[in-house]
Amino acid sequence: MVQRMARRVNGGDAHAGGCDAASILSMLAPHETRHQIVYEMGGRSGLEGRIAPSGAAGHSGGKGALAMDMTMSRRGALAGLAGVLASASLPRSAGAQPRGLVTASLLGNLPNIHPWHVGNVETAAANLLGFSNLVKISPDGTLVPDLAVALPTISADGLTYTFELRRDVRFHNGDRLTSEDVLYSFDKYLTTGRRRGNLRRFIKNVEKDGDYVVRFTLGDPWVGWMRLLGYEAAIVRRGTDVVNEGATGENLYRGSRTAGCGPFIPKSFQADVAVEFEAFPGYFGGAPASAGIRLVRIPDAATQLANLRAGSVDIISNCPPKDFAPTRQLQGYRGESRPSAGIFYMPMNVAKAPFDNIHLRRAVSCAIDREYICDEIYSGLVTASALPATPQEFWYEADLANQLKYDPDRVRFHLRAAGMPRGFTFEAIVPVPSAYVEAREAAVVMQANLAEFGIRMNMRQTDFVSMYRSAQNGDWQCFPHASMQSSIEDYLIWNNYHKDGNQAQWMGYRNPAYDEAVMESFRHLEPARKRPSLRKVTEILVDHCPALWIGRLNAYHLWRADISGFAPRYSHFMDLTTVKKG
Repeated sequence: MVQRMARRVNGGDAHAGGCDAASILSMLAPHETRHQIVYEMGGRSGLEGRIAPSGAAGHSGGKGALAMDMTMSRRGALAGLAGVLASASLPRSAGAQPRGLVTASLLGNLPNIHPWHVGNVETAAANLLGFSNLVKISPDGTLVPDLAVALPTISADGLTYTFELRRDVRFHNGDRLTSEDVLYSFDKYLTTGRRRGNLRRFIKNVEKDGDYVVRFTLGDPWVGWMRLLGYEAAIVRRGTDVVNEGATGENLYRGSRTAGCGPFIPKSFQADVAVEFEAFPGYFGGAPASAGIRLVRIPDAATQLANLRAGSVDIISNCPPKDFAPTRQLQGYRGESRPSAGIFYMPMNVAKAPFDNIHLRRAVSCAIDREYICDEIYSGLVTASALPATPQEFWYEADLANQLKYDPDRVRFHLRAAGMPRGFTFEAIVPVPSAYVEAREAAVVMQANLAEFGIRMNMRQTDFVSMYRSAQNGDWQCFPHASMQSSIEDYLIWNNYHKDGNQAQWMGYRNPAYDEAVMESFRHLEPARKRPSLRKVTEILVDHCPALWIGRLNAYHLWRADISGFAPRYSHFMDLTTVKKG
């Protein structure tokens, strides 16, 4: 049985390196401790596995002997073995972790930890460790000062932002932070940063007023630009050679090891494998609670969970949704979830048949049982909503949500109004595998929902990059997927559907009234002042229905019980700056 499963793992995506069953078992711990896995037929429940220590007692995260009984399906057994294989690719210290060192796993790729070339939202966790910026995003999603002493003073027209800098900040080499460093960093980021287009569209000038005051002038109002500072940009020591266009791999992550002023200093880096940081005792926020942080890439949710259980990692960024609640209830583990800036939705190409017909877009929206998808398929880790906002957010409008919620009578009405009472056919591009949650699982439910009304949804499965390329080339009708944003109300509503948005060029939607409402909402930071214009934005999105809104992603993580100072955050990527082990 073990040999058959080992061959199946080797034949899949895991880089097993030709391991046989014996070597799989030997990799269960990289030091003296070995564990024996015994599989027995467990009746209808599948396989029952028991992990029992053989030889040395104890494991990395606990005291005494390890004894764990698990009931697995064949799929679960494969995931467990895949985790064993992944453990072998971790740094040598995987397994029993050194005291004071916290190891966390990331799902996304880790091509570099360059402060201006963040590859994806998850890897921004590395940016938070090594670098700081003027402001940052708190766990609940509100903006708070970081290198600035307070949130900026914003002019009445929403175009000028004035920041006063802290006077107690030092870089990793001991140099003191001044306004010159801020000017240098933004000049370099706006000309070389990977996502510089988002900020270049709005920031027109950055100037200093003495050593500790910096002023930003925008071409158009946009409070959302500050949300990007939490992970897409960073302040570095002026003159630091962090920009090297020709560098790749390990050379890309730094030009100088002491470029930042975050709570940790980069120590070592292996592209798409791991990065390790050591504590910076001179951090302006106080000495870190941990001696070091290691981030390792484990690009599979089930494998992350297997590594957590094996003690190879202390914190995981992701696990299969169905496993989250049961695992956090086990002794020795903890877990939490909270609403995030992620969203699960299906943009529809309003410039191309069949979704150039408003009634067909509305019919699809009213045919989908969001509650079933979010509660049953994703185990409540996606919050169902027929709007881009959730019921817990200040700009949610229940009366507007009712117009697009699951309603069979409205589906039939819109099909008749479109002249297609018996239904129609369309193609959905589904990314496989998906980020954050698997879109394919929801797509199958959507197919069944739509079939009840004669609507046929054909699926074209492809990888995530190819999905976006098809959209950019106009070769698409819709694509259900999960996406992580810096903010929905301060970014996605502009990026997707405002005439100047980066993705609006291929979404196909144009509406001057919508553009005006978005820009008005961008003038204000306070929810009470933003809500009237966001109400108008939402009314237009409901009326024109350019997307099927399914729900908002929750950030959820699991960690070992000896970890403290850690919790999920609105921005989804992990904040490990205050984490402590033991």
